[in-house]
Amino acid sequence: MKQRIKRIDKNKSSKSLTKIIIIKVFPVIAFLVAGFLLIPYGSMYFQNNKVNMIHTKNEAVLFYNANCPYCQKVYPKIFWHNVLNFKNESKQIQTINVQNANNKHYLAEFAIQATPTFMKTTNTNQRLVSTNSQQINHFIKGGH
Repeated sequence: MKQRIKRIDKNKSSKSLTKIIIIKVFPVIAFLVAGFLLIPYGSMYFQNNKVNMIHTKNEAVLFYNANCPYCQKVYPKIFWHNVLNFKNESKQIQTINVQNANNKHYLAEFAIQATPTFMKTTNTNQRLVSTNSQQINHFIKGGH
């Protein structure tokens, strides 16, 4: 009889643990994953809306339009690149949303023809219009 009670208690604790994981841990993990995936898109629309100047300390500038599907493909990569290089301004890529009325002057000022356009801050004639990660990495690291 005592052994039977112990077996029931063991089953209860494993079921309780599974229930705790499903009810408490899984939603937290799902929330974190969703946040990880959605934060760049929120940033894309709500940040970079009034950029006063090009930061020459940054490695490059990304001119983008928040509604451009190609920009939506590239922006999250640049967002996380900047997060990972938070303390190193010289490795960051400044992002400018040219869709916003406050930033439209950059289109004429730098003759931006398409988005996404990457431009070196040290040489504004060095540009890249691409969504290819390898091409972008090569351009950022000094290639043309």
